[in-house]
Amino acid sequence: MKVAWSATHQEFLLTDGYYFSGLYKELCKRKIEIEEVDHFDRLFEYDVIVFNYPENPFSDDEKEKIREALVQKGKRIIFTAHFKNKDGVSEICNSITREYGIDILPEGIKDEIHHLEDDLFIITTDEVKLYREGVKEVVFPYSAPLEVGKGAEIVLRARKTSLTDSGKKSPVLIAQRRFESGGKLIVCGSCIFWDNFSLFRLDNLQFVVNMFEGAE
Repeated sequence: MKVAWSATHQEFLLTDGYYFSGLYKELCKRKIEIEEVDHFDRLFEYDVIVFNYPENPFSDDEKEKIREALVQKGKRIIFTAHFKNKDGVSEICNSITREYGIDILPEGIKDEIHHLEDDLFIITTDEVKLYREGVKEVVFPYSAPLEVGKGAEIVLRARKTSLTDSGKKSPVLIAQRRFESGGKLIVCGSCIFWDNFSLFRLDNLQFVVNMFEGAE
């Protein structure tokens, strides 16, 4: 399997070893080839494409190429954001994901009971709905809540003890949309659940590997 980590829209970069050296090493151990790609058209030569916190908007032509990759070519495409629409990233992602029934809300999520490091935003959850083989609990820091519409399904949600800024309990953290081509759009409210802080805590590593391998 080949994974393209996009460097086309000012994303957090895979080659930033301080944050993502663990992810790179662990995927390589499992024969998952992952490469940072800085040319947009080259992204679609890979099986999986990651847009991790894209800060630059997508053009109409780029949106159409993403649509074709999902609907016709069976690609898996992962978008990640951050809480409270930081840097406008949630809305940049929404310009693509909203069409497919997944909306990243401009809010944060706190859990006064289930969190790490005395930080209410570094929430943990055991509400794993998909990609759950070998996974009981994950940490999901600084996530935005997702709104999920018709045709999309929940991958991960927060515990009932969690609250969004607008007071909603147990929000969705990751959702996906399937396509007849075999393609999948996976949308994550956090962009740091697979960084060096989170990856080796709880069952995050197995969860991330399952997502890349498509092992639901």
